Amino acid sequence: MRIREKIITAACRTADGIEWTSLKIRQDGSEPAGKGSVSCPSEDNEGQSINMPGLTDEVSEKLAGDLTVSIRTSELLMRTAEFPSIDREEIAGMVNFQFDKISPFPLDQLAISHEVLSSSENSSMVLMVAARHECIDAIGEAFKYKGVYIHSIDARILGWFYLLQKGQHLAGEPCEVLIVDDGIDFSMTVLSDGIPLVFRSLSRPEDDAGISELAEEIDYTLTMLDSEHDLPDPQRIDIWSLTSAAPQQTDLLAEKTGVVIAHHDLNILPPLSEGIIERAIHKKARIELIPKEWIEHERMQRLKKKFAVSSGIIGGIWLVALLIFVGIYQSRAIALAKVQEKEASLAPQAQTAIENRKKLKALKNYADRSDSALECLREVTRLLPGGDIEFASYNYTQGKGVSLRGTAESDEIVYEYWELLNDSGLFIDLKDQRINNQVRQGEQRAVFSVNLVMPTTEDDK
Repeated sequence: MRIREKIITAACRTADGIEWTSLKIRQDGSEPAGKGSVSCPSEDNEGQSINMPGLTDEVSEKLAGDLTVSIRTSELLMRTAEFPSIDREEIAGMVNFQFDKISPFPLDQLAISHEVLSSSENSSMVLMVAARHECIDAIGEAFKYKGVYIHSIDARILGWFYLLQKGQHLAGEPCEVLIVDDGIDFSMTVLSDGIPLVFRSLSRPEDDAGISELAEEIDYTLTMLDSEHDLPDPQRIDIWSLTSAAPQQTDLLAEKTGVVIAHHDLNILPPLSEGIIERAIHKKARIELIPKEWIEHERMQRLKKKFAVSSGIIGGIWLVALLIFVGIYQSRAIALAKVQEKEASLAPQAQTAIENRKKLKALKNYADRSDSALECLREVTRLLPGGDIEFASYNYTQGKGVSLRGTAESDEIVYEYWELLNDSGLFIDLKDQRINNQVRQGEQRAVFSVNLVMPTTEDDK
């Protein structure tokens, strides 16, 4: 099937504004369609100030096509768990059950999603993500105010994780601690052999007390994971940030954790929006926090546009079809009237033919004695095998067959008799054969019954 050309865009908040990346998707691949970043004034109302600043007209015009935006890790409840299933529907049910146990909010207040990180033959490592509807709605309102509708919502930390993974900046060790500070989020990820086990949003340390608190959080997280995964001690802690850390704070964190601290410049990575848009292209089953109501609204908007363009064509086609239908209906009505008129003229002859057919059938049944009760009795007695076998009852039904019941001195004689009856040209089948042994008058007898089926004539049908 041919892929229709379209544009997709990813937009992410920066420390002082917004940045975006657009791609044009074609049949033979994708190509850049624009990127940029601008400073935007931040709003004080909740939602816009947290996840997306106020949009200017200039920026909203550049967010073309299907728009994916990112949401802060601090607004998400993120957990990883291993489930004993690879079935998508079963995993979705398990995810909802887990959030029902651990979430401080009712499920009807949450947008819940998940993505499979890895899977084996019978189990899956799953990342579970949930966000409150009021936070999602606040992001949507910030864009809707400028006439921009969101097509998808992804997590910021997963965009950074994709860029680090793609750039081969992850060590892939049995236990790896990763901290990302992008000016919006301060997030910690613990990985095992490249698979994330936990994502946590932490407070950015501002002083020595904050460093001590961060070290405690790292130790607590590793202790919690060690009980489930038996992790070794990490070789180092990798911190990716936009600014350089103070040497004394780095030394203090190394002292508190007992682990080497490696600091990296986040500016060497592509913009976060590139990671988000890459996930949108290459992740077939990534998390999706967009509410169903938004999807339905976008679908309805597209349907309205299609309806406005095609309503005239549909009306014309409907009118032509109606005229054709009326013409066909009238021609068939005329043909039906002719058939009914002919049927009325032939009715007396048809009734006479039916009565004659009944008389002929009665005469044939009377004259043809080849399958009469007497002929059938003659046949069943003619085929009796040697030995002690007796009839208990003989029932004949015209056009159907004969029902026999009787006794014999042994099962072998009955089976021999059935074989002879089966080879008879008078009967076409044997049905409901039964044999059981009973003691009668002190003698062991084989009691049998069988239905002998006769051919059905056309008249019988």
